[in-house]
Amino acid sequence: MKLKVDKIFCCHHPSSALAPRKKRLFKFFIKHDLDVEWVTGFTPTDAKKFNYDRLFDNVVSKGPRECRGGSDEAQKNAHDLCLKSVSLILKHNYCYEQQLEHNHENILILEDDANLEGVFSEFYFNKCMDEYHQQNLEALFLGSCCNLHYPHTHTTQYVYYDPSLRTRCTHCYVIRRSAAARIMRHCYKMRDSVDWQLNWIIKTENIKTGWAEPSVPQLNYGSTLNPEGDCESTLDLGQRR
Repeated sequence: MKLKVDKIFCCHHPSSALAPRKKRLFKFFIKHDLDVEWVTGFTPTDAKKFNYDRLFDNVVSKGPRECRGGSDEAQKNAHDLCLKSVSLILKHNYCYEQQLEHNHENILILEDDANLEGVFSEFYFNKCMDEYHQQNLEALFLGSCCNLHYPHTHTTQYVYYDPSLRTRCTHCYVIRRSAAARIMRHCYKMRDSVDWQLNWIIKTENIKTGWAEPSVPQLNYGSTLNPEGDCESTLDLGQRR
């Protein structure tokens, strides 16, 4: 594959439990001759250096049920999840920092649960990038989750824009250098999980964001902060924060 992007990163936590994810994607990258930088640093232990009080409050209030409430077990689960969330935020922050340091105009950021075996191809990605440039976008979420899809699509068009669009999880997206510079103003605040934090930054910094349809799915999806019922509804433009 020859993809119209300057650099590809893939975020992965190097644990034995997640090793099959890397093995699967590594085979895909080799098969298609893709040069990918694996981002494996910034562990949950490293995350302890950062203040995540606001993130913790969000996990306790709207995170998985096992993290809610005041019991010792719930509090421990919430802290553990926060450290994993901060670890992932730091991995994405590294990608933005490298983009700015090396002057990459556009980068593709993947997470190890991206399912690239179906929709993703050289034709698909490059057509998305052509439309991304034509619409002068600064972020493009090719990945999707929670049954979030653009409601009105055309067979000859892959990329769609609306001012209300935010993230659709963070397992497969393109970011422009101008957007990365503005993201870096806020991304160490650890106010929320990586996708919800990016939602707030996109809105605050007015980052022009598009969605691709068809989209790249996620394997075994499980959102850090996903209120019950989110996965059961389609997009209502203007409602997603």
